[in-house]
Amino acid sequence: MHAIRTAAQVRDLDERLIETMGIPGRVLMEVAGREAAVEIHKRWPTASVAVLCGPGNNGGDGFVVARWLHTWGHDVRIWSSRPPSTDAARANQQVCEKIGLHATPLTRAIAGAGVVVDALLGTGQRSAPGGTVLEGVVAARIVAEAGIPVVALDLPTGVHADTGQPLGSADEAVAATLTVTFGAWKPGLLCMPGAALAGDVHVVDLGFELGLGTTEAPPKARLMDRAHALKLMPRREPGEAKWNRGHVAVMGGGGAAILACHGALRAGAGLVSLAVPRGRWPELHGLWPEVILMEPAHLNPRRHDVLVMGPGLGKDGARIVRDLWSRWPGPVVADADALSILAEETTVPVGNQPRVITPHSAEAARLLKSRRSTVEADRWTALHELRAFGSVVLKGPHTLVGPSGAADPEQPPPCPWVSPVADGRLATAGSGDVLAGLIGGFLALKLRPQEAAGLGVWLHGAAAEHMPEDGSASDLLDGMRAARAALSGADQGANLRKSAY
Repeated sequence: MHAIRTAAQVRDLDERLIETMGIPGRVLMEVAGREAAVEIHKRWPTASVAVLCGPGNNGGDGFVVARWLHTWGHDVRIWSSRPPSTDAARANQQVCEKIGLHATPLTRAIAGAGVVVDALLGTGQRSAPGGTVLEGVVAARIVAEAGIPVVALDLPTGVHADTGQPLGSADEAVAATLTVTFGAWKPGLLCMPGAALAGDVHVVDLGFELGLGTTEAPPKARLMDRAHALKLMPRREPGEAKWNRGHVAVMGGGGAAILACHGALRAGAGLVSLAVPRGRWPELHGLWPEVILMEPAHLNPRRHDVLVMGPGLGKDGARIVRDLWSRWPGPVVADADALSILAEETTVPVGNQPRVITPHSAEAARLLKSRRSTVEADRWTALHELRAFGSVVLKGPHTLVGPSGAADPEQPPPCPWVSPVADGRLATAGSGDVLAGLIGGFLALKLRPQEAAGLGVWLHGAAAEHMPEDGSASDLLDGMRAARAALSGADQGANLRKSAY
C-alpha cells in the first residue's frame, strides 16, 4: 500500500533529507520539477505551456518544470505572482532567465496556452489565496472551464492538504486535470472536494524512505492497492466443506437484506441465512435459493458465525439491535437502520467482540451527535471518533477504513486505509447493503475486522468498474465475478486514476 502523509509529515521528511542525509533542497526541487515535466510532456508532447509561479518553493518547482519543457521544445511562458522568496526558487528563476524564459504578464502567459501549470502554492498554504496569487487562481479556473488542461504541482492552490476542503470560497481553488504530488499522497487529495479538484493524481517519489531511519514515521493512512487486496483474499482449500467457510446471518428486511445476503455469498461465505419474520417471506422477491430463511428467534451464535444487522430492518427492532450489539459473542456488522438505532443511545454501546460499522456521512453525523457538514469537512476526525464503536467503514468517494479504537495499548495503533475509488456508479440504492454483506462474508472467512472491511471495500470498488453507467446494485453483484478474476493481476502501482483497476 502507498503512504498518505499530512503536510506536516511531508515537511518533516523533506527536512530530514536535507539536514540528516545532506541532500540539498535545490536537488529535491530539481527531482520534483523534472518528474512533473516528464509527466506533462508525456501527456501533452507538443502543447504550449503557461507556468503560473508563486513566491515560495512551489513556484520554484514551477521554474524547474518550465526549464525542462522549454528544453524539450515546448513553447513556454512564465508568470510570477510575486518575486521568489526562497533561495532555491530564486536560483531556478535565474536559470530560466539565462535561457530566455522571462516572466510575462498573466494575460499574455495564458493566451493560446494548451496546458496551464498551477505552481502558485503548495502544502504550506494555510489561508485562502489572496492578492496576485488569487489572480492566478482565477486565471487557471477560467482556462479550465474552457477545457484547457490544468496541472497542479503538489496540490491545487486553494485546497487544504490535510482535509481537501477549500481554504476560501469554492471558486477560490484551482480545478486541475492532473495533480503531480511530491513525496507521498496527501490526505486532502482523497477527500471531497479536494479529490475532484485534483483530477488524476501522479505521485513523484522523492526518496523519503532515506530519511526515515530504522523506524518508519507512521503515515496518516495508507492507500489500498491490488497487491494488498490479493494478499487478504481468502484461498479455497482442497477438501474444505461449506461450514469451513463460515455462516453469515443477516437480520433485516426487503430488498436491502436480500442484497446483503447476496453480497455475503459473493464474498465466499459457505452458508448465509436471512432472519425475517415468516409473515414477510412472500415479500422477498429475487432472493437466491441458496439463502436459508429463518425466523429472527432462530438466530444462534453457536450456528451463525457472523451477524449482519440493519439493511431494511426498520426501527421496530430497536431493542433486539441494542441487545445483539452488546451481547452477540461473535463479529457483528451494523449497517443502515441498525446505525440509526445505535445513534439514539446516549453513550457509545460497546460490544465485547469484533464490531464493524458502515456509515455514510449522514449516519456518521447521527452517531457522533454532529452534523453531516461537519463530518464531510473533516472525514479524518470523524473516522477517529467513530472508532469508539469498533472498526469503521466511512463510506463515500475514497471510503475510509479505520481500525477499532479498542486496540492493544502496548501496540502502535493500526493505520487507517483508504479506497482508491471515487466512482459515481456506486452511488445507487442497495450498494451499501451489498458492501455490508461482503464484509460479513469476509469476517465469516476468519479475516480480522479491518481486513474484512478493507477487502470488502476494495472488491466493492473494483466491481464498479464492471457496471454500466446506469447500473444498479444487482449489476454490482454481477461485476464481482469479473473483479475477483482480475484481482490476480499485477499491482497497479502508486499512480492511480480515479477508477483504475
